[in-house]
Amino acid sequence: MRDVYDYAKFFIKGGADSIPNTYDGNMKLQKMLVLADMAYLAQCEKPLFGDDILAFANGLVVEKVRLRYRNDYSGLKADSERFNPDFDETEYETLNAVIGVYGHLTAKELSELTHSFNSWRQAYKNGTKENGYHDKTESVVDFNAFPEDIEAVGKAVRAYKETMRMAPRYEVVNGVKFYYDDMVITDDIIAELERFSYVCEDDAYSICNDDGRLVIF
Repeated sequence: MRDVYDYAKFFIKGGADSIPNTYDGNMKLQKMLVLADMAYLAQCEKPLFGDDILAFANGLVVEKVRLRYRNDYSGLKADSERFNPDFDETEYETLNAVIGVYGHLTAKELSELTHSFNSWRQAYKNGTKENGYHDKTESVVDFNAFPEDIEAVGKAVRAYKETMRMAPRYEVVNGVKFYYDDMVITDDIIAELERFSYVCEDDAYSICNDDGRLVIF
């Protein structure tokens, strides 16, 4: 199991924290990490990372990442820029799907979303004492006790993946759109499409690979 910092660096490198080096940027990063963990749990029935997720007033957080982002953003940002992820296919799919589903939301909106989870409510209640003191050690979230929360995130991510699978794929070369299904667009193919784009009459075509030969129709 990878360290949670690998996923934090992936999100930071891709700008998923939206407003870098701010309270809101940190809050959004926390929610993206938690949602990625929940989405992975829904698909693989095991957590994405081993660190505890805590229930705070503003939602769910991974404490060590929250503190590093707050206290050493420049160092974490530098580490993120140097980071070359080598995730497996499922990890990449999960992370990118979480960005696709939730990445457009603000930190406040994501905080409110996590407030809707029963897992957050219970953990936050556990850690809140009668005098108002918040005990982090008793605020650890137990997702296993609230499978409905995991299923809600899993359902949203599955719907996104299905939409992306069904969405048309295309490459635009010199203003001409080339649609394709299951093929890898290599530099050689781009070169062929570029040559074709100079002499074609229409602005959209379909392409496929027929035994190693590019077919344009």
